[in-house]
Formats: sequence, C-alpha cells, structure tokens
Amino acid sequence: MGTLVPHFLSHLSIWNRYPVRFFVVFGALAVLLFVAETLNGRAELNDFRVYYGAGQAVLHGTPLYGVSHGLDSGLFKYAPLLALIHTPLAALPYPLAAAIHYLLITLAFLDALRRMDRLVRAHLLQGAPARYAPLFLLGLVVVVHLHRELHLGNINLFLLWLLVVGLEQLVQGRDHWAGVLIGVAILTKPHFLVLAPLLILRGKWQALTMAGVVIGIGLMIPALILGWSANTEALMDWGRTMAEHNTSLIYTEGDDRRAINTIYSALYRSVLHLFLPASAAVAYGILAVIAGSFGLFVLSDRRPDGGASNPARFPLEYLLLVGLVPSITLTDTQHFLLVTPVLCFVLYHLLSRRTPAWLPFVAIPLFLLYGGNWEDALGPISDRLIRSGALGIGAFGILLLAVLLFLRSNPGRIPSSNPT
Repeated sequence: MGTLVPHFLSHLSIWNRYPVRFFVVFGALAVLLFVAETLNGRAELNDFRVYYGAGQAVLHGTPLYGVSHGLDSGLFKYAPLLALIHTPLAALPYPLAAAIHYLLITLAFLDALRRMDRLVRAHLLQGAPARYAPLFLLGLVVVVHLHRELHLGNINLFLLWLLVVGLEQLVQGRDHWAGVLIGVAILTKPHFLVLAPLLILRGKWQALTMAGVVIGIGLMIPALILGWSANTEALMDWGRTMAEHNTSLIYTEGDDRRAINTIYSALYRSVLHLFLPASAAVAYGILAVIAGSFGLFVLSDRRPDGGASNPARFPLEYLLLVGLVPSITLTDTQHFLLVTPVLCFVLYHLLSRRTPAWLPFVAIPLFLLYGGNWEDALGPISDRLIRSGALGIGAFGILLLAVLLFLRSNPGRIPSSNPT
C-alpha cells in the first residue's frame, strides 16, 4: 500500500508540476499545525487579534491607538487603512476570522516561495533549472519563523508577497504596477522606504511616482469613513506610536530583548561598547555606514541612465534591502522571514555542483544562527542563541554571503525578453 499511493500520484500531471509537491507537504504541515494548536487551545493568533481589534474599533467608533487590542502589549502600530482593511474579518466571530487569516498566511507563504524561487533562478542564476532540494531545505531553515508567523497570525508573509510580486513587475517592465504594490507595502510598514533610494539610483521614476500616489490615497481613504479630523488625529497617533516603538535600537541588558537582533546591538555588544555608550547616535551612525556602503555597491555598476550594466544586479539589490529591514529596525523574530528570497539564492549556490569547498563551512553555521531559536526543539541551547542575538547575526551574515557569492559567480546578462 505504501508504494501504491506514490505510484498513483506519479501518473497525475499536477503532481509532477513544479513545485506542487512542496505545496502539498508544507500546506499539509500548516493544516496539521492549526488543528493541533486548536485542539491544545493555542490557536490564539495574538498578533491577528490586534488587527481584528483594530477593525472592530473602526466598526464601533472606539479608540484605535494607545489602547490594547487583546494582550496588554497589543497596541496597533499601523496606518488607519490597515484597520479599515480588517473590518470585514472583524465583523465575523473571532475563531472564524482567525481561521481565514491563517489560511491566507499559508497561501501567501506558498505563492511567495514559488515566485521568489522563479525570480532567483531566472534573474540571479542565469536560468538555473528548478530543483526541489533547495526549496525543501529553504522551508526547513525558515520553519521556526514560519511556525511563529502562523502561531501569532502576523502579516509579514503578505508583505513579502507584495514585495516579491512588485519585483516581478519591475523586471518585466511594468513599473506602474510595481509602484502600486510597493506603495501598499510601505503604507503598511514604512520601514520599506529603504527601497526608495534604490529606485531613485536605478531611475525607476514611474514606480516611485505610483508608490507615492498609493501612499497618499491610502492615508486619505480612512477620512471618508472616520472624518477628516478623526483621520488626522489617527495619523498623528500612528506617528507617535511608531516613534515610541523604535526608541531604543541597541540592546544592553534587561528582560525587554526586542532590539537584541538588530545589527546595531550586534556591533555594539561585540566591539563598540569598549569605546562608546549606547545611544541613538551610535545606531544612526551604524545605519549611515550601512547606507553608504550599499550606495557604493549600487553605484559600482551603474549606467549613465541609472540602470545596471549587469541586469542581475538590480533584483539582488532589491532583495538585499528587503532582507535588511528586520536587522535595522526594532522588530520581532518572525519578521526575519523577509530574508527568505536571499536565503533561496544562497541555498541554490550551496547545492550546486560547482559549490566552493569553503561555502558549507560558512553557510551552515549562518543557517543555524538564523533558524536555531526554536525553544521547543533546542531548549537551553536555543535560549543561549536568543540571548546572544544569534538570529540577527545569522540574518545579516546571510545577506553578506549572498553579496560575496554574487560577485564571485558574476552572472552574465539576462536575455532581453526579461527587461529590467
């Protein structure tokens, strides 16, 4: 019987269509996780409860900011439009709304991986053939963050999907649609403004314009329902909440370890504490160095019209900036899912027949740092990894390794049928 099912599936054309097998395995795991957590009373999706509560606040006319939605720490930190988007789910009973949200997260993860795998192969690896091994290993490395994203019901995978599809549109020459998608992502999480300098340097003016239009419209739409004065007050509350949330970017000690995975904390705790006191100025100085280094990297391959002489450069630069966001902002661990596209690129190199002998000795430790904060599986070891900020170190190391591999492989030009 054990061989009959695979034999039967092998004759189904859809089963042989890449990457359906990955979808089936990880889709089934997501469903089993939801069933298990529901039976154990753990399917609370506490981050989604904040969005649900914000949607209810809009429906009932109660305060949106400065109050807890669910847990004591459940403050709404997003634009009023996001609360408005969640009003349809907020009109449903919470268990049903949470189940729908969980399903949408799962679908976003699967489709984002399908798209990023295709992007990486077509635009960074010179049309490398599709392979299941890198895809399944990718799922294994990110599974701890995927589990947390599903358990909490956050929106990082929706944002990742928006940004990956936005890059697809850019490399296909549909800059206006890319701008719409990027604008929605920035409106949801302003940290993605880090993409704006890249779009300027690469001359993506149409995408920038459309992103600005979308952001402007998105900020004003809630006024049609809340009223102009109420919307203005909500936007001011949002700004104050964002400012308070990012007051401290360097972790030194204590129980509040939200900043422990920032690159500022890693550099400060390893070296800079010997010379400087922890301060916002130190963090901004480090950020300036990172921004300057990235700018030089972009300008090192720039045509007079702003485009890249090597068309593979722009997709890599875009994905590096997306993956950099959780390392330079105060955020939770599941936000490091944004590193996934760059991780996909590294894994294809690791599993290549032309893998350099040194790569496994560098990549595997970085994967363990990035994906090792799984307390249920590793216990005390995981706790030590968390307290050392290993996740942030691993994530930033993966970004640097991707740059090294890209420069080393120096991929050729992409065919003209895939314009940048």
